[in-house]
Amino acid sequence: MQTKKVCVIGAGVSGLVTARNFIEAGYEVTVFETQAGIGGVWEKSRVYPGLTIQSPRDTYAFPDYPMPTSYPEWPTAEQTRNYLISYAEYFGVTPRIRFQTEVTQVIRKNTEIPKWLVSIRFRDQVSGETQQERLEFDFVIVCTGTFNIPYQPPLAGKEEFIAAGGQVLHTTEFNNASIVEGKRVVVVGMGKSATDIATLSANVSAKCTMVFRQIPWKIPKFFLGRVNIKYVLLTRFAESWLPYRKLEGMEWLLHTVGKPLVWAFWRINEILLRYQLKLDAYGMIPDQPLTKWVVSSIALETPNFYQYVASGKIQAKKTEIKRFVAGGVELATGEHIVADIVVFGTGFRQDVPFLAADDLQTLIDKQGNFQLYRNIIHPHIPNLGFVGYNSSKFCPLTSDISSQWLLEYFQGNLNLPTPQKMLEEIALEWQWKKQEWEYGLHHGTSIFPFSFHYIDELMSDMGIVDNSPIWQQILKNISPMSPANYQLVRQTLKLRRRSDVDGFTIKPRETVGVSQ
Repeated sequence: MQTKKVCVIGAGVSGLVTARNFIEAGYEVTVFETQAGIGGVWEKSRVYPGLTIQSPRDTYAFPDYPMPTSYPEWPTAEQTRNYLISYAEYFGVTPRIRFQTEVTQVIRKNTEIPKWLVSIRFRDQVSGETQQERLEFDFVIVCTGTFNIPYQPPLAGKEEFIAAGGQVLHTTEFNNASIVEGKRVVVVGMGKSATDIATLSANVSAKCTMVFRQIPWKIPKFFLGRVNIKYVLLTRFAESWLPYRKLEGMEWLLHTVGKPLVWAFWRINEILLRYQLKLDAYGMIPDQPLTKWVVSSIALETPNFYQYVASGKIQAKKTEIKRFVAGGVELATGEHIVADIVVFGTGFRQDVPFLAADDLQTLIDKQGNFQLYRNIIHPHIPNLGFVGYNSSKFCPLTSDISSQWLLEYFQGNLNLPTPQKMLEEIALEWQWKKQEWEYGLHHGTSIFPFSFHYIDELMSDMGIVDNSPIWQQILKNISPMSPANYQLVRQTLKLRRRSDVDGFTIKPRETVGVSQ
């Protein structure tokens, strides 16, 4: 029986684990990566000096491949990249990767059995000339993720600013601190990358100004200087203080009769953060309650950032840029800021530009929101999947579990709802997010505040439940996330799968229990 061919687009966290899982299942896998190396957001050309991961080391790892214990609690970008390179080499993924290869088009082939034609563009290693090629695949898995395409707001006057000697960068292009030495710098945004780069620039530039529309909440690595955030925020117990769409058991009680307790819980956390970070003294009290930021995005505090703002070392401007002008920028307040370099920390936009127009219209609505069931598939686009479009607190783990789910789906081993029911579920999910949380970060591709719930749903779809003793389950509920608790999932699914990978009928099976 002919081996199925799988195209994986992207060699970051999601692409690597997806390729590994499909290789182990017997598929012929090819990975296309536009960059020169492994890593995705951690690839060498995309990271700025001093960048570290925002999750503690032991939570940001694959279930059966922990980060080295020699790494610090918050590994650097280089260490994270080396970890991913090691993972790819250990599991045989590296030889399957075609680097510096851009996927330009993915279109469906009109055949009885759905297939995909993937067009690629690459530079010939011998002649140096750009080459194009079209290949046929049975399955296509998009693993470019939500942090792939840098976003800069379309502001007038940019060409005039550059013509006068100015430089415009996104944080992904800020690769060396020497870029801003002795220069007048404007950093736009107030996310983690923006505050990191502003703080770094303040130490070497002639002047550093930061322009932002909102003041977000920042989280210290240690609450009150003592308690690691993984014990406070990265537990199943902590997640239960946010009301999920499907409330059951104790969570139902907590968010009905226990609402006053929930309100007090979040207010106490706000008071502690304001006290520890001296937000009142620095004039940096966030615009919205902590819960509004927790459900969309929460970032670690950048050391010295608030102190630099308070001392004037970083000139903070709570407004937005109206336009570029020769020699600087004009703010919405009418103020002109002289600048040599403008660095945008304005995030990323979500798009899949290589898909055909018909599939794009099916996949993404008019507001740019992805319509994905479980953040993985669209029921009307066969043999196409997305891994990494579920931004979470534990990306290596959620990418692993979701790629296992996708493998089960492609093999016909999931008892899923009908396509119509899946579409209804997608719509209900969106309605809840917009009504309850005003939550649309990454255009629907983030499950950040409900990472545990999301993993539970994928596990339930695959028929896997936690059969460990109740006392162990309680202990795991209050302990920090440990991806190692899920390492038996792969073995369990392997034992249950058929020896071939060619079938598309649903295989009857009993619910399987593993200790999570």
